[in-house]
Amino acid sequence: MDLMRAVATRAMDYPFKYRATGAWGFGEDICLRALLEYAALSGDDAPRLFVEELVRPWCVSAALASALPNADHVAPGVVLLDLYEATGDEVYLAAALKLGELYRSFGEVDGIPVHRPDLAGLSTLIWVDCIALDAPFLARLGDITADASWTELGVRSLHAYTAALADGALFRHGYDVVQKRRSPCVWGRGNGWALHGLVDTLEAEPDLRASELLAAQVAALVGLQATGGLWHTILDDEDSPLENSTAAFYASGVRKALRLGLLEESAELTALVERATRAAVGATGPDGGMPISYATPVGERATYVNAPTGVFPWGQGPLLLALTEEQAARQGATA
Repeated sequence: MDLMRAVATRAMDYPFKYRATGAWGFGEDICLRALLEYAALSGDDAPRLFVEELVRPWCVSAALASALPNADHVAPGVVLLDLYEATGDEVYLAAALKLGELYRSFGEVDGIPVHRPDLAGLSTLIWVDCIALDAPFLARLGDITADASWTELGVRSLHAYTAALADGALFRHGYDVVQKRRSPCVWGRGNGWALHGLVDTLEAEPDLRASELLAAQVAALVGLQATGGLWHTILDDEDSPLENSTAAFYASGVRKALRLGLLEESAELTALVERATRAAVGATGPDGGMPISYATPVGERATYVNAPTGVFPWGQGPLLLALTEEQAARQGATA
């Protein structure tokens, strides 16, 4: 638990974008979810209180707003639902429903929801990161409200995004809906977002296509893992740097998929998660921080190869999830 506590503490030290700007940042959702899972596993209330104090003020504002701005598509939707179920506080559900209405409002091109038509230079772009945000939240919202239209919207979004971004069994970082062109690179962390999106959606809603995509993606990842347990920041480019966040994303995602019965247990997958977890832990400093690449825009090879590094929520979150999944598996094995 000492390592998990250090990772959680380091995560809470981050200056979350909402505090400074009133808007959420890409990659913060997974960190807040991980803090809630760690709090539930450890009995330590501090991370839960941290998340509530960060998220609830936004929920109060969101619930009162006539509509949310497009930028809020990265709001921590699943966290809102976790907090609603844990506390019964209706403000979380009200904010979640307002966020759902934002998703429902997005225009589509060839069936693909476009989140930022208001953003100059990026108005026709979609991102692989959104696979981890949209469908898991909407499917869960459908379960909680018993309104299948939310679930259907989430599954349609998942199918549209994965089809547009697919490169064999893996996924490209971005896709331009007007040019009908995928970005050039198979981004390592981006495939972590896709993996988590598939697993988290399937946790809420069985879907044959998502199940097939998950199995194919994980099979491809097995063959791309480097000897030390990491993956390259461009998965199919062995000359690109090894990236710590890949190990945390894939270890946590695959272990959760195994726990839920979404993947069949095998020696191959056990080896993958064990090597990846060791690599992520080995890259973590005494203060609990794991250095990873900076927030990475869609770009050419140089964008990924030359990305600066630091400690960010999109590394601390999956690392903490990998550790909580590992601890939960140990506890289950000894129960």
